[in-house]
Parts: sequence; structure tokens; C-alpha cells
Amino acid sequence: MGRFSKWLKKYFIPHEHNNFKPHFLRHESMLFVFFVIIIIELGFLVQVFIVFDKTNFLASVLPGVLTMLTNEKRAENNVAPLVQNDLLIKAAQLKAEDMATRGYFAHVSPDGKTPWYWLEQVGYHYSSAGENLAVNFFESDDVAQAWMNSPTHRENIVKKNYTEIGIGIASGVYQGSSTVFVAQFFGTPIALASPSLEAVATQPKISVITPLPTKVGIPTQVGTTPAPAITPKTVTVAPTTIQILGEETNSAIATMKNTTTLSGIKSFIQKVLASPREYVTYVYGGILILIILAMLLAIFIKSEMRHPLIIARGVTLVAIILFLLFVNIKVLHLDTKVPTDGLSATVIASR
Repeated sequence: MGRFSKWLKKYFIPHEHNNFKPHFLRHESMLFVFFVIIIIELGFLVQVFIVFDKTNFLASVLPGVLTMLTNEKRAENNVAPLVQNDLLIKAAQLKAEDMATRGYFAHVSPDGKTPWYWLEQVGYHYSSAGENLAVNFFESDDVAQAWMNSPTHRENIVKKNYTEIGIGIASGVYQGSSTVFVAQFFGTPIALASPSLEAVATQPKISVITPLPTKVGIPTQVGTTPAPAITPKTVTVAPTTIQILGEETNSAIATMKNTTTLSGIKSFIQKVLASPREYVTYVYGGILILIILAMLLAIFIKSEMRHPLIIARGVTLVAIILFLLFVNIKVLHLDTKVPTDGLSATVIASR
């Protein structure tokens, strides 16, 4: 704790030992922070305009992230999470590819195919189902937020009777611009029939065979010599020690915990990579708070000893961060679209 307080005093609080120039606001530190910001911004732009646009990375990561975001929204509304279903994933992929190939964006295709057509194509038998669509988005959080802002799409996300989910992604052109289409299917599979109704147990037929009578002769005594007596042998069994492998049990629990932790870390990394703007904004916000805090301390502690140059550096860096935030949030922002056609996302097809 003492080491941290010394570091805090050295970098943020003006005093005689740092010549009333907090190290965080000095030229070297500000230059380092500036280069960190530039590297973060370049990484963000590469992720969005090269990795997202030129590779299949988004298609491999986005379905899992959107499923996670959907379950987070359900948890906020005290609804049980959904599990991924391979048939729903396949149906959603077919729908997304159809929209991308033919350049339309609607629940019903130009030739009249409803969402339930795709479920029939993959053989998904359901008691109820729903569909959400999105296009023209910037990152995964844009899609989730657009769905939650639409009453009909939100209804699908938080509907209690849905138990399964599948998401498909496809790249194509919509209204003259390259974009990514997202199709999300929800479903409740038809419950299996009760075993008592499904089949009636059949009692096996037992055939009784009556043996034919046979003649039994009177046994003839061959000799009168008694059979030798058999002396039983006593066998001593060594006691068995029962061992409880507590170490193995603890190891299995530890392995399970490690697997859960690794899965959580993987999900978090995927979420960061699929929503770069959101997390870049968090990082910029943290840096901004540190710079403003350092400047306020430099201004109000020993105000007569303040140095205008270090304040100017801080103000310049604040202006750069605010400019980048404006570009990332406003200039690079896309208005995510959801369907507004006659067949709303909350239409439930019952079978």
C-alpha cells in the first residue's frame, strides 16, 4: 500500500520532490499515452474495416456473441436462457444466405417464403417459433440494442416459452452497400409423447412344453463301499482396505472450475472482438478520467506553482480523445435496421 501511495503521489500529486510537475503530465508520459491511443485506434479501425469486412471472422464469432447477449437480456427479465440448436442454426443460415444472395431484407421473401419455410427445410419440428432479423450494423451490441428497441423483436428475445435458438450470418449487398445479414430463429420443439401413450407394453407369450413321460428304472446298487468323506478347507481372506480417492475428486472439481473459467474468458474475448467500439470507448473513457484528474490536482494543489505547459499537454490529449470518440461513435455509426414488414418478428407459428 505504501508503494502504491508513493507512485500515486509521484505521478498525480504536485509536490516539491517532483518539482510540482506530476510525472503523468510530463512530456514523456503524455507522449506514451498518445502513442497508446493511436495504437488502440489503429487496431480498432483494422478490426472494423479489414477483419470484419475482408474475413469470415465476424461470421465465426458473432452467432455465439449474439446468443450470449440474448441470454443476458433474458436474465435481466428473469427468463431462462436459450440453448443453441443445430437445426435452428442451419435454418437461420439458410435464411441469411437467401437474403444476402437475393438482396432483400424482410421476414417474407419476394417469392412468398415465410420464416417457417426454412424450419421445414431443415426438419425442425416445433410447437412455436419466431424470427428476428438485422442488417447494416457496426458491431454485435448494435444488433442486440436494435432488437431490444423494437417491441416485436424484444418480445421474441424475452418470450418465456422459447427454449432454443439458432443464428445465421451472411455477407451480401443491400440497397447498394456491402453489409452483413443476421437471421435469428427461436423455437420450442414439440414435446415427446408420453411413453404410456406412445406405445403399449406387450406381454411376451410364454410357451409351456409338457415333457413326455419316461420310464424310470430302479437303480441297481453296485457296491456297498461308502464314498470317501470330503474335509472342508478353511480359507482365510485378507481384509480389504477401502480407499477413497479424494484427491481425484478434488482434481475433477478443479478441472471443472478451470474449464468454466477458460470458457468465460473465451466468451469475454469474443465479445470484445465482436464489439470493438464499445470497449475502445471504455478504454478512452478511463484514460480521459485519469488525465482530467491529474490536471485538476495540478491546478488546485499549490496553484501558485502550477506550470501552464503540463496543463496544455493534458488539454491537448483530452481534445484528441474527444475527437476520436466523436468519430467512432457518430461518424462511423450505422443505423442498424430491423424488418418493418407486415409479418412482425413476434409472429408465432404453431404446429
